[in-house]
Amino acid sequence: MAEGKVRRVIGGVEARRIILRNLLDGPQTGLVLRAAIARRVSKPVDEVSDAMLYFNLQHLENNGLIERFRDGKEKAARLVPHEIQSVRRVLGVTAPVAYIGAVGEDPGVLHAVPKRIRAETSFRPEKYHYFIEETARRRVSGLTPDKVLHEVPEDIFVHDLGKMYELVYRLSQDLIREYAILVDVTGGGKVCALALYQLAIEFDLPCIFVTELGTVSWMRR
Repeated sequence: MAEGKVRRVIGGVEARRIILRNLLDGPQTGLVLRAAIARRVSKPVDEVSDAMLYFNLQHLENNGLIERFRDGKEKAARLVPHEIQSVRRVLGVTAPVAYIGAVGEDPGVLHAVPKRIRAETSFRPEKYHYFIEETARRRVSGLTPDKVLHEVPEDIFVHDLGKMYELVYRLSQDLIREYAILVDVTGGGKVCALALYQLAIEFDLPCIFVTELGTVSWMRR
């Protein structure tokens, strides 16, 4: 489990927990992170040494949990997208839920699947994101503001796993910083299902499949 990796990298070091917890709120500069550590350990900011801050930042970066970048004149840090959900779990941080799935031959999944999720799981998504083949869009009606369609050319949606994965990855990279993601491989055909399941594995996300009987089956929790 990716959570095991996060725990090993933290290694019981409080400064690392503080850094990761603050980065869940978005990118932060070294100055902001130093102040956050100072508050948590009840020390003046000038008593938080460079070693305490930058050694631990380097450790988190070397182990793939964060990345550092130039923000104007200052250097800042942010969490690596595919580690965010694991960091949340380890630190006990909750986030609003976003759903990612697909619409295939049966557009009824737009309405049926959310009902099953609410009935059989503890998840209450605020947004539902569906990938749909472009020509199938005209069959969909009755959309509500919480449901977002992402139209995909047929040659990708049906035949190109690599490019389909790029699309679901790009969406998740944006969503994961604000939302906990629930993946659904019920609709959309084989290529979409494989891309979504690959996403669930890489981002350590819960993944469901709604059976023909209408029950929720867990692929990953």
